[in-house]
Amino acid sequence: MEANPTKNITNEMLMEQFIEMKSMLTNLQAEINSLKNPVDDFTSKWVDTYDVMQMLRVSRRTMDNYIKAGKLTPTRINKRNYFAINQVKELMHIPEVPKVRSFQEDIQQMIQAMASLKE
Repeated sequence: MEANPTKNITNEMLMEQFIEMKSMLTNLQAEINSLKNPVDDFTSKWVDTYDVMQMLRVSRRTMDNYIKAGKLTPTRINKRNYFAINQVKELMHIPEVPKVRSFQEDIQQMIQAMASLKE
């Protein structure tokens, strides 16, 4: 019977294997990113006139007025207008959330009001 020769595993050997695995994972991640569908970027950044009308809750006439005023810049593709989603978001009216005061702020405001009454 032959004895199995034992091989000592050093930290350097483990480190080399980890570095090799890391480079393989990096290459795999780059390959996966290259397979992404380029159409998804187009559809997520551009919307057509009907979608903009729904998002802004405006009529077709208002859309025409926005275009004439320069608030929206259409890009014409196959006889249809498309708009950059960033421009549409700028036109959206998002109401400001009122600041809710805490109980401590109310007490301090009342103390200040009482102090001004004493003077």
